[in-house]
Amino acid sequence: MPVRSSGLPQWPVLRKKQTFVVPIVAIVVGVLVMAIALLATLVTTPINGLLGLLLSGGAAIVLILLLTWLDRWEPEPPHLLLAAFFWGGGVSLVIVLLVSPLLQVIGGDGEFFAAAISAPLVEESAKGLFLLVALLATRRGRAEFNSLTDALVYAGFIGVGFSFVEHMLYIAQNETFGESVAVGVLRIGLTAWMHSIYTAMTAIGLWLGVTSRGTMRFVYPVLGWSVAVLLHFMQNGSIFLGIGGFFGYVLLVELPAFIALVVLAVRSYRREGEVVREQLPALVHNGWVTPLEADWLGNVPSRKRALAFARTQGKQELRRVAAFRDHVTELAHVRHRLDRTGPPFSPDLVRQHDHLVELLQADKLWVAQHLQPAPQHWQRTPVAPPAWQTAHPMPDDDPPIDPDATRLR
Repeated sequence: MPVRSSGLPQWPVLRKKQTFVVPIVAIVVGVLVMAIALLATLVTTPINGLLGLLLSGGAAIVLILLLTWLDRWEPEPPHLLLAAFFWGGGVSLVIVLLVSPLLQVIGGDGEFFAAAISAPLVEESAKGLFLLVALLATRRGRAEFNSLTDALVYAGFIGVGFSFVEHMLYIAQNETFGESVAVGVLRIGLTAWMHSIYTAMTAIGLWLGVTSRGTMRFVYPVLGWSVAVLLHFMQNGSIFLGIGGFFGYVLLVELPAFIALVVLAVRSYRREGEVVREQLPALVHNGWVTPLEADWLGNVPSRKRALAFARTQGKQELRRVAAFRDHVTELAHVRHRLDRTGPPFSPDLVRQHDHLVELLQADKLWVAQHLQPAPQHWQRTPVAPPAWQTAHPMPDDDPPIDPDATRLR
């Protein structure tokens, strides 16, 4: 763990370059749209609006806490999570308001078409657009899309932003307070997080596409989006079948989908830890991580203790240890993807690998001086470089760090 300061000169904490333009635009537009919707609701129907704000806000907070718990191995950049939330609650609504009238010209302004056809098509496309534009359209964005957990976390934030505004408006627009309570209990109790589930289907399809080759790179995203639209269609369409049809949808479709997604999320979270632990021997073997650092990098509780202690040493120490943790985790995932896909190797992934190694090497001396040996050392396991690394050797002129030589006395 980080313990004491040394006489080493201070230098800035290095992090990989990130995408900012689209996230900042999403945050600004989202804040404006959500603020207008909130103020208009509270001015026109203050009591019902306050009820809608409390109920929808409470459901949003619960889901955000769950997503934050899920996102512990490699926490996503806060500005991207904020952008996902405000995209769902702001930018998506703007897109829906602009595109829905165009579809109504084609399909008419019937209630069934608007609710069961137009809404699923437009809303799922608008929400999924964030994943394409902010994360997959640029190299810096793709560098944050490292695992299935990342896909689920971003989808969850997009969906919770959209649901927050939608639930609030539906609860507030009723004539009496009693009707608002009934609508609030129904929506929050039965469909509070459905938009996150829909968007998760699109995100899963995109993740499968990113990690596939050939035709399936394009088939998986379309399939994921189609499942999202289908689930949305079934929910909205079930309303026209009466209360029995709606509750039948909840029991037969929504609940199993929710349970399956929870199981998938937990398994993905555990798999993240397995990937890190599988790759640590190779990272130690190449001299990018010492056995002393690997002591606490292999499990979440030790990581939390390391960060907690770094916080007591100062802001710079905390930022550097957090950056070191993130770089190691991301490097493990990139190497796992390269090992799994095999040749021909993705130049984009190889570039990510090179850059992450450079970031780790830049902090190698600082980390070696500031990390104290754990009581039981993680054992070095000789690991031969994988085939893709032999084909594309990584420049590393520095010899592996000897843990005994770097131990503070």
